Formats: sequence, structure tokens, C-alpha cells
Amino acid sequence: MSQKPRFTLAAPLAVLLFALPYVVQAGPYTFTNIADSSGLFSGFFTVAPVNASGTVAFSALLDTGGSGGIFTGSGGPTTTIADPSGPFAFFSEDVSINASGTVAFRAFPDAGGQGIFTGSGGPTTTIASSSGPFVDFDRISINASGTVAFFALRDAGGEGIFTGSGGPTTTIADLSPSSAIGGLSINDAGTVAFLGGQVAGRVGIFTGSGGALTTIADPSGPVAGFSSFPSINASGTVAFFGRDGVFTGSGGPTTTIVDSSGPFASFGTFSEVSINAGGTVAFGATLDAGGQGIFTSDDLSHPVIAIGDALFGSTLVGFSFVSEKGLNDAGQVAFLYVLADDRQGIARADPVVAGVPEPGTLALLAASLGALAWRARRGRRAH
Repeated sequence: MSQKPRFTLAAPLAVLLFALPYVVQAGPYTFTNIADSSGLFSGFFTVAPVNASGTVAFSALLDTGGSGGIFTGSGGPTTTIADPSGPFAFFSEDVSINASGTVAFRAFPDAGGQGIFTGSGGPTTTIASSSGPFVDFDRISINASGTVAFFALRDAGGEGIFTGSGGPTTTIADLSPSSAIGGLSINDAGTVAFLGGQVAGRVGIFTGSGGALTTIADPSGPVAGFSSFPSINASGTVAFFGRDGVFTGSGGPTTTIVDSSGPFASFGTFSEVSINAGGTVAFGATLDAGGQGIFTSDDLSHPVIAIGDALFGSTLVGFSFVSEKGLNDAGQVAFLYVLADDRQGIARADPVVAGVPEPGTLALLAASLGALAWRARRGRRAH
């Protein structure tokens, strides 16, 4: 007597998987429009950091006028972190966001003075203000625990790098008067990387957490010249611009990520540098052959996006990648764009993972597998 064949999922599943529509993309990124000037906003400032979940923080001017505010978005409706309807009169472009969506920003209260504040859409927390020991602030970065690193001038004289989370502040470094500060970056361990104009008589990149400083690079080493924001990742590796390239270091020998001996002519045009936990570095650069774009160390041959590329139904004519947290651990890159049709806004570049079905396709797969399983059970009961 012949045995009836048992129903199996293997063959139908193989056919289904073969037929699935995978992501097809001309380049390695898709682009999400976070906010633009055709909606609520009339203009944007340059800093646009992105957190681990792809939420971007930015400062912007509103169509209704006034001094603008601080906002976040991930591709849908935006969230207001602070605006002039609250206790603040106006805001600076300084903004940073952590993994939980808490945003650090610099603002000028209605009552006068200025300070560093944090918020996530409700009441804000004062990290430091000019009613305390400080008179002026600049440059901020927030980590996962809500600790904010910032540069400040003291009432009593002198200036430095400090951290705080709403209580007493910690001094990371005392700096010489009128020292050049290009920026700072804090990681989740509380280590701050910064460009110090005069630290112990040296210009360079340093890290610290409240004790002795570590020199990442200074003129005694092989890297000539330093500029703009350094960026520090979870393991303490710091990425930074030198005069002729992009470098990383953690206190020993530095590593050259890219320099002007290749196809790149210059670095840092409308750009800073950002490093993620995996060691990938994103930066802006100008090419020997002409043109400007945002690149990552994962693929130096192809830009994330470049001047002249199509974007949101128009053509990119300008960009700004100015955040030490402009690249997250998922490889997403946040940037400010200007288009040929006069729109400007904030975008997020999302890397396409080869061979991964789109979310809608995954739902179709799950439904199809459920139907096949039901048919299999029904078949067994019938026989």
C-alpha cells in the first residue's frame, strides 16, 4: 500500500522566499526627511545629532516667527522640546541627544541670563546657569545617563570643560584664558574628549573624566594641526580632523582613517567628524576631482550623499554635517540639507542592509507562513 505524502513547509517556503521583493536601492542609503521648510519651520541651524533609535535633534525657526526652538523627529510628526511659549526667550544652535531621547541645549531664559538645559518634551532640567558660578557657555554633549559636558567661563575668571546632570558640576579641564575650543564629546562612561587651545601650553585633542588628562594628539606627534569637534565612542576611541586628514586615537599611536594623499583634497567643509561604537567614522570632504560629500570609513569610494545628488524630488546644492553625534551605531547619518528648489531641512541617511526584506515584506512572510502552517494542520486532520 502506498504511503500518502506528508505535507511539508520546506518547498512552499523556498518558493516564497525566492519570490520575496528584497530592498532594491541605487546606492547604499535611503533617506528620511525629518523636517523641512515646507512645513512648520522656516529655517534650520547646523547641528543635527542622531541617537541610537534614529531620532534626530535640531534647532529651528518657525513659520510663525519668533526665535524658534528645540525639536526632535524621526520621520513623522516632530516633538517640541522647548520653544518661546515656555520659560525661554531664544536658543542657540547647540544641541545634543542621548539614547533615551533626552536633549541637551543652550538657551536664554525670559528672566535673563543663559544656561544649559535638558528635556524630552515636558519640563526641563537646569544643568548649569549664569546665576551660578558661570557667566557664559558654549559647546554641549550629553551621554546615556543624562550627564552633559559643556564649555563655560567662570564668574571668578578662567574657563574650562565641565560636566553636570542637574546638581554639582565636575571640572574636567581648566583652560588658559582665551583658549581656542573647537568642541567636545562625552561617552557613556563619562569620558570627555575636547579640543583644547592651551592645555599645559599645548594645542591638541585631550580626554578626561575629572582626573588627569590623556593626550590623544598634540604637535609633538605626527598629526599637524587640529580643528573642530572631536568625537568619542563607547570604548574611548576619539576621531578628529588634523590638517590633512581624519584620524583616530585613544592615547597611544594615532590611526589615519583617510588623508589628502588619496582622492580627497580637504576635510571639514561644512562638516565635523563622528565615530560610532563599531569604530566607523563619518566626515565631510572635498574631492580632488571636485565636489563635496559626506563619507564614512566603511566605504571611502562612495559618499553617503554628495552635492548634485537627487534628494526628496530635487537636487542637493548644500549640506552641513556638524555634530559629534551625527552618526549612530546603526550607521544612520543625520545632516542639514539645502535643495535646488530652495527647500532646506534635516534628513537622516539610513543604510540599506543587503538581502534584508522590507518591513512590509516581513509581515507578508509571517502571514504566509501562518497560512501554510494552518493548511498543514488541516491536512493532517483530514488524513
